[in-house]
Amino acid sequence: MHQYLKAMIIVGLGFGLLTACAAPITQIPGGAEGQTLNSSDPQVANSYADIPIPLDDVLIVSESLLLNTGEQWIGRAVFRSKLNTTQAFDYFHQHMSTHGWISITSVQSEVSVLTFEKANRVATVQIKKRAVSGSEIKVTVTPREVANN
Repeated sequence: MHQYLKAMIIVGLGFGLLTACAAPITQIPGGAEGQTLNSSDPQVANSYADIPIPLDDVLIVSESLLLNTGEQWIGRAVFRSKLNTTQAFDYFHQHMSTHGWISITSVQSEVSVLTFEKANRVATVQIKKRAVSGSEIKVTVTPREVANN
């Protein structure tokens, strides 16, 4: 009986991995090198629906990766922001909770990192200073690892 249970778990995990790999990769049109879209563009707002995006930020399409869309997206969103690093840190620290994310930890430094959880996903926000002005913000959302007992 114990071996049967193990086999069922392995088959279930294999099926889960197979379906996850088959999830559609959504690419916002115009992914040429350096291509950007304003955060107010409906494609951006709908694709990354459950994270706050500061007004006037731009999505760097060629550096972003989107699996699924809306409330269940996973992947990476890279933004060029007019906010300085302190303002961007404060913005995400305050606004992620309005989208249902719970803060796990944060470190404010040269490259600031904030980590959040929501249901079965984890979001990491990395903020670093841009050479000219403003900041670069990378939001990475991944499925939460399931603990083995």
